[in-house]
Amino acid sequence: MQKIFCYTLFSALAFGQVYSANVYGFSLADIQLETKSGFLKLNYKTNGIIDFIWPTNNTYITKYDTTHYGLISFQKNIKQGTFTQKPLFELNDGLLKHKKEFRPRLDSTQTLFTMLAMIMNRPYELLDTQWFEVDHEGKLMLGRFLWSGTEEIKIGTKNIICNHFRLDLKGIDETGGFLTDTDRLMKYVSSPDGVRQIWVEQNGNHRIIRVEMNANGFPFEILIQ
Repeated sequence: MQKIFCYTLFSALAFGQVYSANVYGFSLADIQLETKSGFLKLNYKTNGIIDFIWPTNNTYITKYDTTHYGLISFQKNIKQGTFTQKPLFELNDGLLKHKKEFRPRLDSTQTLFTMLAMIMNRPYELLDTQWFEVDHEGKLMLGRFLWSGTEEIKIGTKNIICNHFRLDLKGIDETGGFLTDTDRLMKYVSSPDGVRQIWVEQNGNHRIIRVEMNANGFPFEILIQ
């Protein structure tokens, strides 16, 4: 029994939350989200038929400052069909660096992933309607959360009371980013015209329970398992 408990605890710490990504109720991918203080790791892996047609196994790792959630480093390992990519971005002393390129950035600059960490850890009153500078692979944007009240989300047999947010993004710099090409997630999730909604557990661990977004004309739904 002690061994089982230790294994379960280790698994929870190592793998965090598990999600299913769907379009029109059709399963596309499994997602694992691991969070620790100052660290967030997300893995997106296609499943079923989609894995034969458009196989994807992408990992995104973010380190951030725990006081203001500003980016410290972001790296990703992209395996998307024949397209592979493994860039590293580091923010230090007001400069965001990628290889030999750099962009001036505030140390408190966010990314989409630090925004996820922030929404799970800060009270909604400190987030609602506030604009944050967001860097997206070298392209500067503004992002904000709009709180839409509380909703009850049914997961299996459980009803979970959640804070419901909308995430808005808009570009403020016409300068191109560091990368000439990027993966599908990073391409579509940052579209200023996209609709992004997030439901966060109001009590307990403040887990992200549900995400909805439009990507390339398709309605994606991501649900905690």
